[in-house]
Amino acid sequence: MSKAASDTLDKVSQEFETEVLSDLEASRRETLARIEAVRKETAETVAKILETSLKQAESVRRQILGAAELETRNDQLRSLEKAVNEAFDAAMDQVSSLSGASLEKVLAGLVQEGLEVIGARAAVRCSAKDKKAVAAAVKRLDGKARVTLEDDPVETIGGVVLSTADGSVRFDNTFEARLERMRPTLRREVAAILTGGA
Repeated sequence: MSKAASDTLDKVSQEFETEVLSDLEASRRETLARIEAVRKETAETVAKILETSLKQAESVRRQILGAAELETRNDQLRSLEKAVNEAFDAAMDQVSSLSGASLEKVLAGLVQEGLEVIGARAAVRCSAKDKKAVAAAVKRLDGKARVTLEDDPVETIGGVVLSTADGSVRFDNTFEARLERMRPTLRREVAAILTGGA
């Protein structure tokens, strides 16, 4: 092979080598750029997944806390209602055990309170067992009011029901009705005791 051919072959070989090396370097840079782009895209995807997971975890945490708070509140309300009912039962037991002069005094007070609500002319009804005590209480009014003791009894553990002569106004002053009217106040007081006055 001649020197010119050998020089030409060397030159072509060097150009080819330079071109191949240049192509390889370009491919390497392109591959590194793609890898970096994929890495960046993967990192962004992972960050989004993590952010979404954290938001979902926070949402689940709030739901769990909300459910727990609701359950606690319901338990408090059930305890409150139980305490109020126990207080009512104790009060009912106490007032139903009244007798003699103390019962007559209480019934006289209930009649008087009823007269203040509906006026000095009234018809009074009571339970059959309280009729004698209510009659004595009405007698003690000494003409200050015109009160008629009705014969038909009221189903109650104690107390009286007063109404105007024409029946247009009625005032239930039985023990049960009085306690029921007191229920909201008692519920607040029991709640204040259970929550430490808060």
